[in-house]
This record gives sequence, C-alpha cells and structure tokens, in this order.
Amino acid sequence: RRTAPAVFKAAYSWVELADWIPSVLAGIKDPRTVKRGVCCAGHKALYAADWGGLPDKEFLARLDPRLAALRDRLFERAHDATVPAGALCAQWAKTLGLREGIPIAIGEIDVHYGAIGCGVAEGVLVKIIGTSTCDCGVVSAARRVRELNPEVSVRAIVGDIATDLGLGDLARATMVFGCVDSIGARWAINRRCLEAGVGWINGGTNEWHGEVARYDAAGGACYECTMTDQMFARMHGRFECGFRIAGASDVPMASTSSLSSVIAGIQVSEALQSVMGTGAGASPGFDPHLNPGQRLTVQLRPYRMHVDDLPWSDTCLAHSGRPPEVPVRVDRPWEVTTAVDVLEAARAIDPGVDCLGIRFELVTDIACHACGTHQDVMLRRNHTTLQAMTCPGCGAPFSFATNWFIHSGTPLASRPLREMGLPRHEWVRAYRSASPDAPGILMELGGSDPLTN
Repeated sequence: RRTAPAVFKAAYSWVELADWIPSVLAGIKDPRTVKRGVCCAGHKALYAADWGGLPDKEFLARLDPRLAALRDRLFERAHDATVPAGALCAQWAKTLGLREGIPIAIGEIDVHYGAIGCGVAEGVLVKIIGTSTCDCGVVSAARRVRELNPEVSVRAIVGDIATDLGLGDLARATMVFGCVDSIGARWAINRRCLEAGVGWINGGTNEWHGEVARYDAAGGACYECTMTDQMFARMHGRFECGFRIAGASDVPMASTSSLSSVIAGIQVSEALQSVMGTGAGASPGFDPHLNPGQRLTVQLRPYRMHVDDLPWSDTCLAHSGRPPEVPVRVDRPWEVTTAVDVLEAARAIDPGVDCLGIRFELVTDIACHACGTHQDVMLRRNHTTLQAMTCPGCGAPFSFATNWFIHSGTPLASRPLREMGLPRHEWVRAYRSASPDAPGILMELGGSDPLTN
C-alpha cells in the first residue's frame, strides 16, 4: 500500500504469484475461488490453521486500517500439495500442446517442493542449486521403527485428532498415548477413544508440574469427568455460534525438557505394564501401577509424587452407556466411497435404511441473497469461521445450508465422503429416516484399505 497506493486502491484482492500461475493455467479468474498453497500462505500471510487461518481484522488494523478491510476479500483456507490447484483448461492445453484436464499442482515455495518434483525418495539424493545449494534425501521413520521391532506397524496421519483420524484406526490400537497440549485436543482424544472402546494414557506438563492419567472405556472416570466449567469455557471460547473464531487459539503451557521426558517415560511404562499385564497372554509380574480413572501427579519443585482417584461424573456425556459394537466394513476404497455405497452395504442387514448419519454438522453451501453469490463449501461447521459467512463482494451476511444426515437420492449422496471431511476408517451410522432415534447400523469406511503404508 505504501509503495504503490494507486494499485492498492484499485485492487479487489491479493493473490500470491505461486497461486496465480496455477489458477491462470486452470482458467480460474475469480480470486475467491483460487486454491491457495499453505506454504506461501504461512510464510507471506501469517496463515496458520491452528489460529483460525489468516490474522484477524483487529491485528491487521493495528498495521494499517485498510489492511483490515482487505481481510474479507482474501481467503479462508489454504491447502497442501495433496490438493490440486485445478485442471488444465482448454485454452492453455491448446497453447502448450497438452491434454485438457491434466491436474495442476498447488503452488508452493522452497527447495523441498522441487525435490519432490525431482523424485526424491529413500536411496535417491537430489542436489538443488538455486538461491541456495541443498542436498535433499528421505529417511523413513516407519522403516527404522520396524528395524527395531518388525511387528510394529506405522502409518503417519497429518491432521486434527478430532476430524482426521478414523475411529477404526483407534479401535485397532492396543493403547493410545495423549501427548497434546490443549484442553480441546484432550477432550477430543477422550471422546474418540471411549467411542472406539480403547484405553488411553494422558500426559500433561507445565513448568514444574506434570501428570499421567489412565482412562479406559471399560470403567473408571474419564478425562471429561474431571473437566470444570472453566475448562469447558476455555475450550468453547474458540467458537461462536458453532463457527471457529478466526485467530482464536488455546493457550500453550510452558514446560521443561526434563519434566517432559519424565512424564513421557512414565506414560510408556504404564502402557507396557497395562498391555503386558492384562489378557490371556499376560506376563507374570507385569501389573499396571495406575488403574483406569487414576492419576499420578509429579512435582519437581519440591520433589513429590502421589496418586489420586479421579471422580466419576454422572452427567458426563462421554459415557454413552451402550455396549461396544463391531462396525460393518464397507469393502470399497475410501477415496471413492459415497453415501450410496455405504447404504447399499447396510441394506444387506436392513433393507429399509435410507440415510447416513455423519456425526457432525456439515456446511454444504453458502449464498448471498443481496448479490446472488453462491459457493459450495463442504466443511465442518466448526472448521468454518464467522468471517467466511460474510459475502466478500457486497459485505452482506451469507445464508448457509447444513446437514447432519445424507439422504438417499440427494445429490450429496453421490459425492465422495472424503470431500466432506470424513477420514479413512471413520465410523458412520445408517438409519431409516422414519425412525432416526433407532440405533441404526454402525458402518466403517474404507474397510478394504490397508491399515499401514
């Protein structure tokens, strides 16, 4: 704005060059529909998904009031390299002599992206000379772990514990470690583990105090049982009307490496004691030090350790009271599975099922009645910000449509569930729409997919 004020005044929005070139090749002319690369967005626009995306208007206004006004005309979401920027349009396909419709990679920056394009892999060294000279290689953590123990399976999942890890993955785990630093993440792990019927061990630290607690779906108090009104208020303070507040994040806790190491060591010890000390193949002498619903507290200043029994709460919503269920697996690749596929598999058990419960509120589309703007969204409501509910063209509030269920015969039923944010091996329920209060049939997505890679 200071270098070229006339350009800033005339501009509607701002697009990073690495995003603009792919959008040109894809024939995308509306800046509101340009797919933004997360690498550039993070480096150049302070984008961070954990903070709600871009900086909020209040922050930008402190730099320059006119930057705050630009905020609504930028973007709400940035993507990594797993999402294409678009497909090669007819005009550029003819100019370049290429086939129309070829996927176009999202724009990113720095040497690692070039290394991927050059085919970097285990055993392949890529040397890149540009603004800097870099040697790039790949070491597989999964392979190194399997060298230590061939029976260990490893699958990396990058995402949100509450939304990007299927319940089927958790259900196959022997024990889950909670190594997170926010109330919301612990709440999500607790809910998901209890639902999947698997125990978990929580670890938490601050500067001189740490704790390890063991929770189990079979009995005892859970993490949510111990949550106070203040903890719930802090967790829900990042949301308003079900939408995420842009810029709102949980407060991180300071810690020390020595205390973190102590707590992590106790977590591993408890897991080994629990796994090896239970079941038909239990090893003699292995008994867990903590029972489900117990917490060990460790203090380093002064040195002190004690165990307490956590209180069970009759009002805790994490305890469903239902007996454990085994889901019916949908024998179809997760990438292409639709509600039609899931319902077809469920009708082998109940021919009358005609709708699918997806377990969250999905914002399917938004519309501005003032100027006629309409956009497909396909995002969970709590992943969408209030700022995104304002039309960037005229400033009027959007109206929006949401769904908790996908009904047979609707356009939504034919779209891949992956596009709606359902992860691999997630559990969903098939219902009869005439009796949605009935238990329904528990189904698992991607039943034919391998559990490791």
